[in-house]
Amino acid sequence: IAQHMNEDHQENTIAMIENQIPGLDVDEAIITSVDSLGMYVKVSRTPRASDQPQQFKLRLPFPRPAEDRKEVKNIIVEMSQAAAATSE
Repeated sequence: IAQHMNEDHQENTIAMIENQIPGLDVDEAIITSVDSLGMYVKVSRTPRASDQPQQFKLRLPFPRPAEDRKEVKNIIVEMSQAAAATSE
């Protein structure tokens, strides 16, 4: 799941982070691990007040626990759709 999201849907991961943490402008978001409660993401950004890039990990929680791999995928799709709807 993480590899697929990182290779094909990084913009969705960025949108999910920016949706849950308003005001955080993210340049890159790499999912490092996924479990039934959420995912860890390595985030890169350049703050507005600085030209020095920053990297840090954050926890992006799921809205509910996932029972299996298929539900993890479904929850990520739901979170992506919610983030897209918020940004419109």
